[in-house]
Amino acid sequence: MSTDSTAPQRISIVIVDDDASIRVSLQRLCDVYGLSATAFASGRDFLAALEHSAPRPDCLLLDAHMPGMTGSELHRALRARGVHIPTIVFTADDAPELSAHYATAGIVACLRKPLGAEDLLAAIDQAVGGRNSTA
Repeated sequence: MSTDSTAPQRISIVIVDDDASIRVSLQRLCDVYGLSATAFASGRDFLAALEHSAPRPDCLLLDAHMPGMTGSELHRALRARGVHIPTIVFTADDAPELSAHYATAGIVACLRKPLGAEDLLAAIDQAVGGRNSTA
């Protein structure tokens, strides 16, 4: 049995959201489009997984508003540890200044809930530098 080392590796996505239904639906969407997705219920759970040598994903999808640690707080905590993962934040908040705020913080995109598949896939493609051929 031989393995083809030229075969493209699936893009890995980590979803962090306190809402189980959102985590499941985003994982299913990623699976449909050939992306490898892992989900965490909190930023602290994801940080703990990284500390225990979990592989770093190609892209993060973070809920902006979660109890305990918001998406922005998780992003800052990762940066403080020297971990730079392209990040997309999603929110139900429609304040016009949010996109600029997140861009200044180094976040690739700020998407509004409910998330549309096309917008999400385009943001993932932007985050991973065009490696996502499904967008």
